[in-house]
Amino acid sequence: MRRTTASATEASSGAGSRCPLLSARELADFLGVPLNTVYIWNHRHQGPRAHKVGRHLRYRWPEVEAWLEARAVDREV
Repeated sequence: MRRTTASATEASSGAGSRCPLLSARELADFLGVPLNTVYIWNHRHQGPRAHKVGRHLRYRWPEVEAWLEARAVDREV
């Protein structure tokens, strides 16, 4: 039976190319909004999709970027 190392398993599954999750504080800092705003958005289901990790909220970069893109303002020239 062949054993694989953790690094070989991660490389084959693409885990090495994954972006780290954002904390609520990091998201607030990135967006330039108060931390409490991020928690209110989560409570009202208005902000980027949050994931519970234990008792903490975490956010995925692609979901944050998609949420921002959906809120882009179209300007007519």
